[in-house]
Amino acid sequence: MIPTADGHDQGGGRLRGLARRIPRLPEEARGTPVTYTPGLVAYVGLLAAGALGAAAATVRLPADPALLAMGACATFLLAATAVRVLSGAASFWSASIFAHLGLTFAAGPIGALVAAASESAGAHARFGTSWFKSTFNASNQFLSALAAWALFHAITGGGTALGPGLVAGLAAGLLSWTVNIWLLAGVQWLTQPGMRVLPYVGQNATSVLPYFLGAGLTAFGGVVLVDREGADGFLLLLVPVLMLQMSLLVLASRTHAAQLQREAHAREKELLLRRALEASEAERHRIARNLHDGVVQDLAAVTLGLRARAGQDGDGRAMRHAADATAEAIDELRTLLREIAPPDLQEIGLAAALSDLADPLRDAGIEVTIEVAKSAGEVRGTALAATFRITQEALHNVDQHAHARHVEVAVTKDDGRLDLRIVDDGVGFTAERRHRQVEAGHLGLSLLHDLAREAGGDLEIESVPNAGTTLHARLPADEDGASSSPGRTASHP
Repeated sequence: MIPTADGHDQGGGRLRGLARRIPRLPEEARGTPVTYTPGLVAYVGLLAAGALGAAAATVRLPADPALLAMGACATFLLAATAVRVLSGAASFWSASIFAHLGLTFAAGPIGALVAAASESAGAHARFGTSWFKSTFNASNQFLSALAAWALFHAITGGGTALGPGLVAGLAAGLLSWTVNIWLLAGVQWLTQPGMRVLPYVGQNATSVLPYFLGAGLTAFGGVVLVDREGADGFLLLLVPVLMLQMSLLVLASRTHAAQLQREAHAREKELLLRRALEASEAERHRIARNLHDGVVQDLAAVTLGLRARAGQDGDGRAMRHAADATAEAIDELRTLLREIAPPDLQEIGLAAALSDLADPLRDAGIEVTIEVAKSAGEVRGTALAATFRITQEALHNVDQHAHARHVEVAVTKDDGRLDLRIVDDGVGFTAERRHRQVEAGHLGLSLLHDLAREAGGDLEIESVPNAGTTLHARLPADEDGASSSPGRTASHP
């Protein structure tokens, strides 16, 4: 029977559908560079020399090459599909320890050597491990497996009795973990001076030791299977181990997909929030423009008319009083316009705009210092408007409540975030007083937190009675409109 073109396409579609169902390993960053200190190089060199010496003294030609080939392939595959213990954690796990100890106990030192080499090659394929790290890992794995085999063989005497075998498996798993973790702790201590070794070992014992004990018992089962069925018996050991690794792979793939979806939702939420803030700013400007072109102009005309009639009317004093009151209303409206519709920050610059906000405090005799880093002043978009609004509200609070003599405002940009810090030497406040003000309807501080949160950032306020208040806001900078070049700080006394 000759297949038709349609049949070929359907078959290809089924294969592609099957391929899409195979879980994909999340991509991981390549290995971090190693700082080659003399102590670290000497430590790894001595460890590698010890591993080579032990291999030369113990390794013999294999009695069953098929068993070694099977174990090498399984160990490589398991190491090459290592997955994160938890999403975002810099710790990885695979079921390779089960195949590693199983091959070691079944084939002896040659099995430990083949397993160590295969696991090191799998780790390199997965993470791009450097030759230096691979040398340490292979030496560590070989020596820990060799020590476990020696203890297992000493307890069982080469037999497969159940009682001694179970005891030997547990003891060998414990010894393998002990050698492995203490050799690893030595590297950690050399690369991280001041590290506390005992807590590190204790934490590893809680999370990893049970797997080594289970691997020791599983390896004894592998010895029994190989003793009865040869290399085919070892295959029976590998099947559940490979299935376990596949389950971990599926879990890691789904966890990674869920994490990517959460990040996409977070980006979408940030975009919607930014658009809402931009729409709010546009609406503020529209209201301010309508007030300026409508109500303010009408009141200005009324003021002129009243003052013109003041000299003609018999009650000129009343007319002049009405004209003065109207003029004050116009001034208050213009102040309101400046508050709800700030100046074009991108045109006049953040430093100049913040300096204008400080003018009322300076008129009241308060010394105000404004410092805006050049890179921060070139930020655009939501972060720029939020910085202006937060400073505006904070300086208003200082003017009304702080009784300060000096205020410092500093804006910097670091690692894609704007950092706003406002410090005054006023009377400060306690948490109890702040709570009473909120109950009384004074929402100035709550408004500051809302402004930072709406811009996607956070804000902290620290205050000590009679020692002043510090406001610290961190806002995500809009990189699209920001300059990436660093600059000096512009000061406005």
